[in-house]
Amino acid sequence: MAPLLGTDGTWDGGATCSPCKAGSDTAPLKSILYVDAYDSFSYNVVAMLEETLGVEVTVMTIDSDWPDGNIHEFLRHYEAIVLGPGPGNPNLPKDVGIMQDIWNLKDAELLPVFGICLGFQSLCLHHDTPIERLPYPLHGQVRRIQTKAKDVFENISSLEVTLYHSLYANLEKSNGLQHSSSKDLDFLASLSLENGSGPNTQVPMAVRHCRKPFWGVQFHPESCKSEKEACKTLLRNWWQLALKFNKVVGRNGYGPLPDAIISPNENTTPFPNIAYDMLNWSHATSTCSAYRSLARANLTAEAISDIFNSPGSPTVLFQSNGRYSIVSVPSPGSWRLKYTLETQKINILQLHGDKKEIEKSISVAQLWDALRYLMVMKKVDSGSAEIPFWGGFLGYFSYELGLACLPHSMKTSDSSLLSENSKNSTESSVDDPPGVSLLWCERSIVIDNEDGNVVVQSTVESDDLPAGWIDEALQQLQNHALNTAAGQEDDSTFLDPILREGIMSTPEEATYKQRIAACQAELEAGESYELCLTGETSISLPIPAKETDRLEFPWKLYKRLRRYNPAAFSAFMDLGDTKVISSSPECFLNWDRDSTLEMKPMKGTVRKTPEMTLEKAKEVLSSTKEMAENLMIADLIRHDLYGICGSGGVHVEKLLEVEDHGRVYQMITHVKGEVRPDKLGCSVRHMPQLRTSNMAAHGLTALQRCLPPGSMTGAPKERSCMHLQTIEARKRGIYSGVMGYLDLGGGGSFSVLIRTAFTSGSAVSKEPKDNSRQIWRIGAGGAVTTLSTAEGEWQEMLTKLRTVQNIFTPSDVSL
Repeated sequence: MAPLLGTDGTWDGGATCSPCKAGSDTAPLKSILYVDAYDSFSYNVVAMLEETLGVEVTVMTIDSDWPDGNIHEFLRHYEAIVLGPGPGNPNLPKDVGIMQDIWNLKDAELLPVFGICLGFQSLCLHHDTPIERLPYPLHGQVRRIQTKAKDVFENISSLEVTLYHSLYANLEKSNGLQHSSSKDLDFLASLSLENGSGPNTQVPMAVRHCRKPFWGVQFHPESCKSEKEACKTLLRNWWQLALKFNKVVGRNGYGPLPDAIISPNENTTPFPNIAYDMLNWSHATSTCSAYRSLARANLTAEAISDIFNSPGSPTVLFQSNGRYSIVSVPSPGSWRLKYTLETQKINILQLHGDKKEIEKSISVAQLWDALRYLMVMKKVDSGSAEIPFWGGFLGYFSYELGLACLPHSMKTSDSSLLSENSKNSTESSVDDPPGVSLLWCERSIVIDNEDGNVVVQSTVESDDLPAGWIDEALQQLQNHALNTAAGQEDDSTFLDPILREGIMSTPEEATYKQRIAACQAELEAGESYELCLTGETSISLPIPAKETDRLEFPWKLYKRLRRYNPAAFSAFMDLGDTKVISSSPECFLNWDRDSTLEMKPMKGTVRKTPEMTLEKAKEVLSSTKEMAENLMIADLIRHDLYGICGSGGVHVEKLLEVEDHGRVYQMITHVKGEVRPDKLGCSVRHMPQLRTSNMAAHGLTALQRCLPPGSMTGAPKERSCMHLQTIEARKRGIYSGVMGYLDLGGGGSFSVLIRTAFTSGSAVSKEPKDNSRQIWRIGAGGAVTTLSTAEGEWQEMLTKLRTVQNIFTPSDVSL
């Protein structure tokens, strides 16, 4: 059976967001089959088709098998096929897969086909037009193309479109012809591409088969920078021509496919029993988050954490979107969860009382099932409506956990995925942190940094009794409110003696620049549109002799980072052997308790100096290179959100805007999606767990489907991750993962873990004198495109690195 996306056992004939169903009083919508080449823009295409044409779209991947081995019988149920974009080269059979079967249909079996980018190239190649490399790639670039103003371009003489390709159909070699058509193809649009001192290269942009109902475009009509109305007109023109063909040959009236003719893309896994243990350990959590409020006066989140969390105790502090600071507070029912990717083992550990520990083997998919189950079963119905967190989980998901969530799960424990030179690389990881580390939090304190309100809250019923924990905590805060210096002390006297003995290992410039060149080679080959290359810096530090100093060191280091580089998503975590300090400016994913998902990727950075003002930064970041970097990720996250929210459920709030973020200026895009349980997107429609209005389930699923962050991978995401693993030759660990909270009220918020340092496990090295040392790791990097320069990317990496690296420098050393 074909592994199709967007289906389940009660599938009714198409992956649709429309209420029009077969058997209802309203006639069923016409159906289009979309063939997905594992591109990161596919669901944008699906949404544009459904929104523009009013059709149902079923998504089928290029490596699928035709149901029952009968392509003809299967395709009878569709009005047309759209062959999507994707990475790779149409000359390689594995990169186009079942697209090739479409071109080989007999004349009596033909149906209309529309190819986009890779689909276009596949069409041209099959009809004897060679596919070769462009003089230079056009990834994320917006160009105006000229058309013949006929056929699908009726009334469209030119239009601006987004290009994502490094290959093209070389018409001059097509059957020896030097004109605008081949034996079988009529080219309808073109772009004249400057080629240095030589003659311009004529790049075909659209094609129509002279006798068969085949069309294709080299550009991406679904991109948010393509001329929207013109691209909609193009699709409507094609659709009318497609329906006309079907009417002439009698291809209508087949109706929807029978139920369960195809199976979901994902294998079902048994429900993990450890979910019931997690539920049992959370028995004290009630359906109400009781709370008291007070004016903050001069209390900081750091000062509040000092009051309630002793050094070295399990602690998480997370600031969300620059406004809400959440401080975990210990309770008798506190426990933590960690998941190890290499062994696929989950551990849950009680933090008080018997301190019981349970370990079981579960898959990554089962981990997500367990989290969804617990968050839904322990839903909190009421609390302070003014704050986004009432209780639940605080913690992180690593970059490698994100890799394991991709369609073709990448098992980073397999050493064959890493290049041989990683064995001798100074960037090889000394210790791998858990793939997931979370703290179950029943008691917490939330600060609203805008209005100064402090909320003390608990989901434990007894904490709300007179003189219970909430009242006691409120009194403690009131007693400390007059301490104006709380959380603001200078820790240099403590930190500097340790930092002076630090040994720092930074990426080698020559090696990093070689990796930039390796990235660009993949881009030129059509393997990716951009690759987010990163490097790692490690700092070896002595471990303080006193236990109290050892326990306090990460906390004091975090406060130093917070003062040096304040950011919207500052975070501190001390869970077991893993410590994280972060001052990230980038939102990954937020969702509220009602229906809204939002993502805010950053791509494009300039260092702030007295000479570099916001206006000048806008000029610098308006270059073709910088705009293309951000646009590619903007289109990628639209795809991610459409996969969850479905057609009509996603819109762009901000596109390519430059903002001030502390020590740098960043270009950001802001995209929102609306979850509608009855109109879910293609990537999740087969999941019965999502037939609920509980946003905890939808938010967790969005987190699962959107990892790893596209701003840290490039696009298309999966192919980019594959090449980055080989080029970087290391595991990123916590860096490039995400950190935040899962709210029992239904919401959630996660930052991208950049501007972050972490240490994990037995992260010590043995110096010649056998002195144990702690190893801290910092990642930094940037998006490599074909327009990048090695020096420019190297300097961008250093700019980002210094925002964290500098806090490991003693205060008396000039930066």
